Amino acid sequence: MNAIGQVIDVDEVARIVKDCPSVVRLASGSGVEAATYLPGRRVPGVRMVDDVVEVHVVARYGPSLPEVADEVRRALGASMGERPVAVFIDDLD
Repeated sequence: MNAIGQVIDVDEVARIVKDCPSVVRLASGSGVEAATYLPGRRVPGVRMVDDVVEVHVVARYGPSLPEVADEVRRALGASMGERPVAVFIDDLD
């Protein structure tokens, strides 16, 4: 449970983000790896930093970057409750 009082299912976050039409795939970030480490595996492209959910993606070429970020935030919507979502677009495909 986090400081906001909500448990975040990072696998569900990854599934929702991958289903966004403007997202090609999740990305591991640049520089420091963006991933959540779980027992025996990791979920690339999703990590918790303090009370913020960070999502790193490779976006489809076409939509503006703010449109891609808005689409991801809308898709995650209620599942994040009060928790802020930071969307990083690491590359275009």
